[in-house]
Amino acid sequence: MTGFLLEVDQLTLAKQQQALVSDISFSVQKNTITTIIGESGSGKSLTARALINLLPEGIAVQAGTVKFSGVSVFSMTTKERKHYLGKEIGIVFQDTWQTFDPIQTIGRHFLELFAAHLSLSKKDAKQRALDLLYQMKFDDAEKVYHAFPHELSGGMRQRVQLALAISMNPTLLIADEPTTALDLQTQMDIIQLIKSWQEKTESSVLFITHDLGVVSKIADRVIVMSKGKIVECAPTEQLLMSPRSQQAKQLLADYLLLSRPSTSTKPSSRDVLMQVDNVTKNYTKKSWFKKDVFSAVADVSLYISKGEIVGLIGESGGGKSTLSRLILDLETCSSGTIRWLGSKPLRQSIQWVHQDPLASFNPRWTVEKIIGEGLDYTKEDKKRKDERVHAALQQVGLSSNDAKLYPHQLSGGMRQRAALARALLLEPELIVLDEPFASLDMSSQAKLISLIRTINEQENLAVLFITHDIQVALATCQRLYVMEKGTIAEEATAYELHLTTDPYTKQLLACMTGLEFNRTPTTTKIKADMNE
Repeated sequence: MTGFLLEVDQLTLAKQQQALVSDISFSVQKNTITTIIGESGSGKSLTARALINLLPEGIAVQAGTVKFSGVSVFSMTTKERKHYLGKEIGIVFQDTWQTFDPIQTIGRHFLELFAAHLSLSKKDAKQRALDLLYQMKFDDAEKVYHAFPHELSGGMRQRVQLALAISMNPTLLIADEPTTALDLQTQMDIIQLIKSWQEKTESSVLFITHDLGVVSKIADRVIVMSKGKIVECAPTEQLLMSPRSQQAKQLLADYLLLSRPSTSTKPSSRDVLMQVDNVTKNYTKKSWFKKDVFSAVADVSLYISKGEIVGLIGESGGGKSTLSRLILDLETCSSGTIRWLGSKPLRQSIQWVHQDPLASFNPRWTVEKIIGEGLDYTKEDKKRKDERVHAALQQVGLSSNDAKLYPHQLSGGMRQRAALARALLLEPELIVLDEPFASLDMSSQAKLISLIRTINEQENLAVLFITHDIQVALATCQRLYVMEKGTIAEEATAYELHLTTDPYTKQLLACMTGLEFNRTPTTTKIKADMNE
């Protein structure tokens, strides 16, 4: 009897005869955690969708088979498919909004799932849902049960989604980038919950990620994908210690770059561009009988000097984004002062690049037009404007061919480069980068960090780098402020932060996904078509 739960044999996925995933073969053993790792566009998520026979419109299986417990997934009857997707497989997506109906409470999601697959009374169904929510470490499961999806944070929605995925006690859990874009503490919580569940139930997990640190913490074996092919498959420790494929070596190099703290120090001359003194921002929450005032930012003081990269780090809800809006003069302070000391007026001197460039791009405009929009209000002629646009593109590593594309035709990393080019075009003295890498793979992150460092050195440009990822901040920034619950917990250089005595900073450092070799690799070999 085979020890494999899932077997993929020579699978090819194509769109209009163009292969997107080519001739891949691999198997997942029972009672193991297998990861698929690769850059964006490598075919990881598409492969995961093929395993549950839920491919996007226009993409089809051109060749190959997927077998679950010896049964072909593509040949299942409607009844078999319902059982397979309902009870045998649990699925966790990166984007939690794909799972939730926005007009239904969390409890209603559980009740509908149980009604489809179990014969439970409403009381028993609710109790089972509450038990699952408590298992996901919710202190007030009853409150979460009655909440709507939009009332929960991203990390809370991800834990609810995990609870739904394991509610039928599946034999295989497929987790597609479940920790991407979450703060490090929440990432660690999700990883630990999945590990604990797998060890308790002896089920299997197929975990898809771009983060080698996550791989080292959770995986028994690793499958490396690149350009729709499997290029390497090995036990976790073997792959991390001695990768064979060029793609795996590059992933490791990118990870090590992100793990290396910046050795730069803050400028010897305190040529201050922006001074923030004792700033507080209060918001009012209204209820039936009273108004509650809470401080999103409380008595914060900091400064940014000319030509330095300053990090603002902390968990989600810590006040980072609120403080950035105050600095950008998008909101007013309840008390305190923010002084701009640059050579040009504030509006001309500060540019903002936020987490999702698509939210600020006109989808009907080409990249060239999007970047050049800021020059529409100058008196320069068209030739000069075009020259400046193409110079900005070149500065961030985009080509003239990229300038003719539309936003949806760019990768996530290319969109961030375009957003950075648009900001640089107006020759600011300070750029505010708000969670710029949150949804990017490690390769894109490493390239953008190198780009930001280069621009900072060449242009003597000040950067305020806002992030929840202390590992990326340490690799990028010369000086850092740690925010906790609206206050500044600590200020230090990247080197000094490792010597911290502050409990909250220590907690953030403890969440960094350093490479670990703490799992025992399985002895049964996972078959894989290396396609090298």
